[in-house]
Amino acid sequence: MLKKVMMTISGVMLAGVIFCASSVDTKAALPCTYDIINDANGDINQANAMYTQSKAKEAEYLAALNAIKANPGAYTQLEYEQAVFNYNNQVNISQWWLTNLNNAKAYLTNITGRGAFEDKFAANRAALADLTTLGAAKTDAQGAANIANGVLMQIADVEKAIAGYQLQVAANPSLQKQINDLTARLATLKADYAAKAAIAAQKAELYNTYLKTLNYQGYSVGFENYQFNREYQRDNLNWDPKGYY
Repeated sequence: MLKKVMMTISGVMLAGVIFCASSVDTKAALPCTYDIINDANGDINQANAMYTQSKAKEAEYLAALNAIKANPGAYTQLEYEQAVFNYNNQVNISQWWLTNLNNAKAYLTNITGRGAFEDKFAANRAALADLTTLGAAKTDAQGAANIANGVLMQIADVEKAIAGYQLQVAANPSLQKQINDLTARLATLKADYAAKAAIAAQKAELYNTYLKTLNYQGYSVGFENYQFNREYQRDNLNWDPKGYY
């Protein structure tokens, strides 16, 4: 007895997702972002080195100033004023390098966040590509199952017709021709069903493989909306998100 082709469907939410055939860029953070991160790290290292050097020089000038204050009679007023200037100027230089160091660190934090966002954006788009592939496989498998089951319904109709004629053939031998024609038709339909059922089974197997292997569950509609709003707000600074949804 021929059985109806059933496609195994696991619990995956596909409703409400628009599947598109457009290509998806799955690259991670842009190369330029990594270049900027490397440059920012270089700026931090340079600023930190210069700040350390400046603080060492500052300590030298402070020691020289303290020596003059400890023994003022051994130095001239000009030497004292020069020592004060040297120390205060070096304090300003140290502060300048400290500001540069803090700015470089803040910039690194910002650009690292951008890199993390780009990585997540790329991963989300890759997951969307997997979800699109899964949706297409589901549609394909369900369509193949429907086609095979359509042939199966034809087989049932022919078998029913044959059974009906067989009940009447004893009283009306001329019906034997219809029985013979339908029997030949039945054989053709069964062969067709076997081929279509095999195709449906292959497509169902591919779909179930995708269910287990693709990263479609990593896709986040919320992050996609966040990314869209983020870009829109950047291009439209006066945009009010209230009432957008």
